[in-house]
Amino acid sequence: MIRPLILLTALLSAASAASVPSSRPLHLRAAPATTLRLSGGAAPTVKPPTGCKEVHKIPDGRQVFILEDADAISAAVVESVAAIGAECIAEKGSFTMCVPGGSIVKALSKLSPDAMDFSKVHVFFANERIGEFKCYKGAVSSFTERCGIPAENVHKVSDADPAAAAAAYEAEMLAAAPKSDSSAVAGMPCMDLILLGTGEDGHVGSLHPGSDEIKETGNGKVCLPIDKDGKKSIAISMDVINAARAVILSAAGEGRAAMVNQALSGEFEKWAVPAALVKCEGETVWMCDQASVAGFKTTIE
Repeated sequence: MIRPLILLTALLSAASAASVPSSRPLHLRAAPATTLRLSGGAAPTVKPPTGCKEVHKIPDGRQVFILEDADAISAAVVESVAAIGAECIAEKGSFTMCVPGGSIVKALSKLSPDAMDFSKVHVFFANERIGEFKCYKGAVSSFTERCGIPAENVHKVSDADPAAAAAAYEAEMLAAAPKSDSSAVAGMPCMDLILLGTGEDGHVGSLHPGSDEIKETGNGKVCLPIDKDGKKSIAISMDVINAARAVILSAAGEGRAAMVNQALSGEFEKWAVPAALVKCEGETVWMCDQASVAGFKTTIE
């Protein structure tokens, strides 16, 4: 009797499955975009780079990689971009990164064209001065053209007034990247990697201490228009930064020591150190040199 019972059970299970409406599997495949787009898995791993002298993990989960000097930080950024880019492309077939201007984008001139399949890379900008387009021009001359990133994948800010340019860039970011499903930054475009330099005052991108732009944190805005002192620009918000799968910040030189100590210790007034508010959904890593991290090392030793 055992075999007939097994056969009967199998037949009943098959009949039950056949009775399920055909719309059910379609409903499952039509799950929310956040679920599908984030199905690539865990955040990419930011590994201690070559030449890293010390690694510290602070209680809130941020990591600090200590390197020798500014040149070592630049080399570490390049090494990390290459590794994370290759990992993301292998994992999900694409890599979205957001870069600033200045020393960070200059460092990417050392990025090897063989580091990854650059045809699958999309580049966005953390901030941009409308009309001058220094960040875009810097990226093109430093690495995007040389590495073979398709021109249409290098997302230039439009030459419009700041409000219109910010709205257009928001739409472009949302079209190219998945939306975060985290309650803290829900709906924000989720970049695979955001690179940020830091100022001695703690600014990142165009988010300056006490500014209207940094005070938009938590308001669910993607791109912020800036029209001040005759300068027109846009910046991605702190919400976008914190929706990223990984963020690397760089800080070199003794002039940044006080800021680094404030940012990593949490000892600062609200809105006073924008860099301190960078705590992304994935891995947040500070790359510092011996001089910039001297004050912070004193607090942990």
